[in-house]
Amino acid sequence: MIRCTFYLNGGSLSTLSCPGVGFFPAYSGNSGLHRNNPDSTNVKNIGPLPPGKYYIVSRPLGGIRTMVYDYFSSQISGSDRDVWFALFREDGQVDDITFFESVSRGQFRLHPAGYEGVSNGCITLPGKSHYMLLRDALLSEHNAVMKVTSSLTAYGTIQVY
Repeated sequence: MIRCTFYLNGGSLSTLSCPGVGFFPAYSGNSGLHRNNPDSTNVKNIGPLPPGKYYIVSRPLGGIRTMVYDYFSSQISGSDRDVWFALFREDGQVDDITFFESVSRGQFRLHPAGYEGVSNGCITLPGKSHYMLLRDALLSEHNAVMKVTSSLTAYGTIQVY
């Protein structure tokens, strides 16, 4: 299993460290004051994801409406949602929602940047080639996966500090 770390360092870029795979420039949170800012983790849809352990899992697909929405969002943003992963925080219930400092946060993803570099709390890699290298390693038949629950399999983890 691939185990990565990511530090909210307050800078415009941090490093997603995945020993054995690579060290990738990355960021979380929208540009400006909130990007990689550990004091902004409770700012919904703008700040970076909260600290903790996240499982890298397949992104939930949803129904036909979600698939149509994802298709058009991929075209508009320039980031193909079909290659994204979901990040589920290890808390009382490992799922797409977490509470941090009494604020509901969720739908965190691991993905390559689109045209505008938006990151609503996701971990975003500005370079698509870096992202695809990491994605290929996560999906490799040589990567051990882990059963998190009876219905959830993780390709790796990211510890956010």
